Amino acid sequence: MILLLVLATIGHGFIWVALVNRSHAVGMPQGLCHVLTALMFLLAAGIPVAVVWTLWTVGIDRTLVHITTSPFRSLPIYLGACSAAGVWAVAQWTWRTIWPGIRRPERYCRSRRSRLVPAPGTPGLRAADASLLARLPGNDALWLEEVDRGLELPRLPEALEGLSILHLSDLHWSGLVGKSYFVELVRRCNLRQPDLVAISGDIIDNEACLDWIPDTLAKLQARWGAYFVLGNHDRRVNSARLRRRLEEAGLVDLGGRWVEVEVRGQRIVLAGNEVPWFGPAAELGSAPPSSLHGGPLRIALAHCPDQLAWARREEVDLFLVGHTHGGQVCFPGIGPIFAPCLHGVCYIRGSFLAPPTVMHVTQGISAELPFRFRCLPEAAMLMLHRGGSLSLGDPQSHTQG
Repeated sequence: MILLLVLATIGHGFIWVALVNRSHAVGMPQGLCHVLTALMFLLAAGIPVAVVWTLWTVGIDRTLVHITTSPFRSLPIYLGACSAAGVWAVAQWTWRTIWPGIRRPERYCRSRRSRLVPAPGTPGLRAADASLLARLPGNDALWLEEVDRGLELPRLPEALEGLSILHLSDLHWSGLVGKSYFVELVRRCNLRQPDLVAISGDIIDNEACLDWIPDTLAKLQARWGAYFVLGNHDRRVNSARLRRRLEEAGLVDLGGRWVEVEVRGQRIVLAGNEVPWFGPAAELGSAPPSSLHGGPLRIALAHCPDQLAWARREEVDLFLVGHTHGGQVCFPGIGPIFAPCLHGVCYIRGSFLAPPTVMHVTQGISAELPFRFRCLPEAAMLMLHRGGSLSLGDPQSHTQG
């Protein structure tokens, strides 16, 4: 009985986390999504309380008899479903722990971690520029992990060997983390001298923060330009105005379209996908043939890794996404459990090989609520290298709630 209750408890959490994750992966209005999330958290907390109260008042020995009568008749069915989900959750966790997992198309991965402080003689992060939540002890929200990741692309032209792409996402400008953090972020990014900058959505939560653009994103420096798509949180502001302000700052909007650029004498097709929150996705049927057919390299930006199937269908070489925040909160011994995706935590962070596509999922910079635990904000510099294999099949699934 005790083992059954333990499995049912684990399965109960698994089921409701899975429902919360999936609800944030569809294009419903933000208000409705928040209401449903609150309701699901209430049910997730309330159901165990009701079960414990029943056990306490009725007694364990009489519970099995008691719950077969109204109004508890459906409880055995729910407990059985939770127990089955608990077995599945434990099996998944065990598999992820003992198996090295999906082959990562990485040649190397190095990182530097630091709490952002101003450079000498320049304005930088001040305590007053962050909310109390962001400044709580143990909260990583005001730190930064600067990652250098070497990615192998099977069809990378020799002339593009070593091409660098700075991948940023999920800035979530709300005012809870002040502008000075992002000023310092951009300064550090420019020191890395990227060839391209890719921003994969959820830039702003608060319309008042549009005025931050000239002092932050407008100052991003890249040899061949900075490109962006929008995400679900960007619907909270006037998205047309946001696009216009970003374009006036020199960034290129890839939302639902593709452009062709020349880099080191080589053509590259850059495309954007903002589905399901803005649409449609870029249609590459009118673009030059993909690299699979001798055409130029294809690099696509989207906000959510759920669009990987689109990227593979469009024969994208490199697919850059965010949205997951790397889980935002990673529990010791368990890891991340919250990921607003249809695939749960399968594609939570890092690089994934899904021929003909290599996908990179960044942990992002901030969040609606600036709280991160064991999951630092990430500015990822991707260095592209020739190599890898096209013969590998689909990535192995590591889906959990």
